[in-house]
Amino acid sequence: MKTRYITIIILIISIAFTSCKKILNTVSPNQVSDEDVFKNVEGLRNARIGMYATLEDQNYYGANYPLIAECYTDNGTTGGYDVIDLNDIASRTVQPSNIYIENMYIAIYNTIYTANKIINNVDKIQDDNADEKTNITGEAYFVRSLANFDLLRMFGEHWDKSSEYGISIVTTTDNVKTPVPRSTVEQSYSQIIGDLQTAINDLNTNNGSQYASLAAAKALLARVYLYHGDKTKAAAMATDVINDADYALLDAGSFTQIYTKKLSTESVFELVFDLQHPSFYNTETYLRDDALRSDVTFLANADLNTFFQGRNNDVRAQMADFTNVDVSIQPDGRTQKYRGEATKDNSAYVIRLAEMYLVRAEALGKDNGGIDDLNTLREARGMNDLDDEDISSDDDFVNAALDERRAELNFEGHRLFDLARTGKITDVLGEGVQPIMPIPQREIAATNGVVKQNPGY
Repeated sequence: MKTRYITIIILIISIAFTSCKKILNTVSPNQVSDEDVFKNVEGLRNARIGMYATLEDQNYYGANYPLIAECYTDNGTTGGYDVIDLNDIASRTVQPSNIYIENMYIAIYNTIYTANKIINNVDKIQDDNADEKTNITGEAYFVRSLANFDLLRMFGEHWDKSSEYGISIVTTTDNVKTPVPRSTVEQSYSQIIGDLQTAINDLNTNNGSQYASLAAAKALLARVYLYHGDKTKAAAMATDVINDADYALLDAGSFTQIYTKKLSTESVFELVFDLQHPSFYNTETYLRDDALRSDVTFLANADLNTFFQGRNNDVRAQMADFTNVDVSIQPDGRTQKYRGEATKDNSAYVIRLAEMYLVRAEALGKDNGGIDDLNTLREARGMNDLDDEDISSDDDFVNAALDERRAELNFEGHRLFDLARTGKITDVLGEGVQPIMPIPQREIAATNGVVKQNPGY
């Protein structure tokens, strides 16, 4: 039995149509055909809602994807009830049978499946709302590219364009039981970049930061170009977003509004949860003021505290608490980015404006204005500027950029990938640490080895 593919079918059909109340009131979700959903624009709208719902799965941007990417590194560690698979994340000894990794892998492919449903069926709709159909198609291409890139970052050798260890690229919902072998890293990037270019062409409506938008597509493409090494293109895409009047950096005095208010001027793409549909961020990172270590799944590493102690006046330090915690947690602490214990409707901060300054800084480099972008962000966070004496070499600049990324983006799902793509895994995390997660063993078995395991696992 090809476990993964059957699991995807069951989960996707259930999730993708939870918002289609009229359909669910009359038939089982397993009986809904494409012809029933994609017969008009209203059905397309429902499919769109279902697509965003898959992004919000607990194992994806509902909490676990970004938090695991942090707690595998020096930013985080784990608490919990002495669960072996959870402890293996903190100790960086993850095995292919790890249930957290397996669930994440399935959740991301769920998202790809729903995006593919829209992309593959939109032309069947005969309604006259051409602009809306085109825009929703652009959203689907954006979401598919995001999911594929997240797979590549977590499970593929994304830092090596010559590597054969990319991802399994799935672009259709036909033949879901047929195993798809892994593409090369370069082929994976080509698919991701092509999808984003299509999204940029198709997105024609300002959806705001809560949904895929033209700015979000450009921002994601800037991120992808940086990882791929296309620095000129990365800088250009980031500049387009920075110059967009819809977004602005908050100053040091109002910086915390990013995490206390929905859709701040810094949010380019933010998944918004609500009381009826909470995320899992608070439950997994804070829970309550007097929570014990055993209560909290993902903790802030003591090393993050040491890092901030060396950064005078950095207001971002207040987003990690190492003092007001139960003694069972110390010397580790808790991130403050996902407070709101009463509502637990914490957002997922997928793309923020601050990241665009950081992307452009790296893309420009030490001698072409990159320091200016680092300083723009530092000033907004209460810090003094860097100067040539602080950064005397290209390696110094890379380290300075990584420090700003760590200060700004900790617990938002970037640290593991930043260390991997800059070749800093061994320097920071030690010898023998794998820079990516293993392909789940169930996937290897279900495909009879068609999907190959990552080296070292």
